[in-house]
Amino acid sequence: MMTATATPTKLLTTPSQTLPHHHLSHVLSISFDHYGRRFATASYDRTVRVWDLNAEGVWMGRSLEGAVGGANNEWQAHRGAVWDVCWGHPEFGQVLATAGADHAVIIWEEREGGFKSLATPERNEQGFLDTNVANAASGAAAEATSRWVNKATLTDARRAVKTVEFAPRHLGLRLASGSADGVVRIYEALDTMNLNHWKLDGVIEAEVEENSPDNEGLTDRNLGPENISSNENMGVSSLSWCTGRFEPATLVVGCSSGRVSVYRYMDGQRSWLEAIRLPSHATQNGLPRGVLDVAWAPNVGRSYHLIASCGKDNQLKVHRVKRGRGGKGDSDGAASSSTSSLMYEGTEVLDQSQSWRCQWNVTGTVLASSGDCGVVRLWKSDFQGQWKCVSEIVGDSSAMTALNDQ
Repeated sequence: MMTATATPTKLLTTPSQTLPHHHLSHVLSISFDHYGRRFATASYDRTVRVWDLNAEGVWMGRSLEGAVGGANNEWQAHRGAVWDVCWGHPEFGQVLATAGADHAVIIWEEREGGFKSLATPERNEQGFLDTNVANAASGAAAEATSRWVNKATLTDARRAVKTVEFAPRHLGLRLASGSADGVVRIYEALDTMNLNHWKLDGVIEAEVEENSPDNEGLTDRNLGPENISSNENMGVSSLSWCTGRFEPATLVVGCSSGRVSVYRYMDGQRSWLEAIRLPSHATQNGLPRGVLDVAWAPNVGRSYHLIASCGKDNQLKVHRVKRGRGGKGDSDGAASSSTSSLMYEGTEVLDQSQSWRCQWNVTGTVLASSGDCGVVRLWKSDFQGQWKCVSEIVGDSSAMTALNDQ
């Protein structure tokens, strides 16, 4: 296992915008849409807020009553904390999935409304098109408001749902959720034009619950304040889909015990099986430390996969996994995907200061990591395969202090 250098070779100094999030408590998750022009925030205060990038390049999350980005873009999503939020692919419309402490995954769809249609323009007394009224209607359409509608509530989890992510587009409208009961559940929409109906398409028991007498019959709904934090730190903490078009459905799952495993759907068994168990995030004094985040890199022309993980052991790792040869039909692209295997090649430690989140760019060549020190680090591999910190983005702490004082 190799260790990368944390000395940045270049300091990134691009302009940034500091946003007051307007939530009443901590922001637990942020997710950008496919085009990067909208993002959603999920908070401990049970609400979700959607932000839009306007023509001036400013992010808008709250504005005057009735205007774009106003009250209709914030709503109470769950009866408890909203642990995660994720956008679906725009091919299926404007769709969000949220994971809550109330044991539920909720599917939300944006519905447009609140403006006058231009299909039947206003006319004056002579029957001609009134340009003044038409222009006013055009302005009203430009200020169209929207609302987010609860299309489906999935309540199979026995404990808090900690993470949720939509599958890549080529796998259809599917999503995976991981909960504190140690189970990953895969759902599929029965009809992409009607999001009211979803079926439970697969179950992965990633982390088996301990059947101790002290925890028997204990649920999130009847936990006391002294037990809430311990319960929330159990089970599946993060997951990420493999986006390869010529690969079968594959997930990497991080657990609170520190385990990082890759699961793949096998057509022959019609079930999800563990394909590889990657190096875990180290334990200290025999106690599990836990995985905080995992991210599967998009594969653009590589013969191997890259998977990033970070944990409470203060380590950011990149795992290299090679696609192995399968059986019959392995040489003809998609036909070989169901028979291909994965082989673990190695792991490199990039950083040994605590990282809370990690994410890849769209080509899978640059990894971003962030922690509680207010710094986002960008990592890239050189021509020798050595990972280096190439940039650091330092948050404006003075601006954040001013916002917190408001």
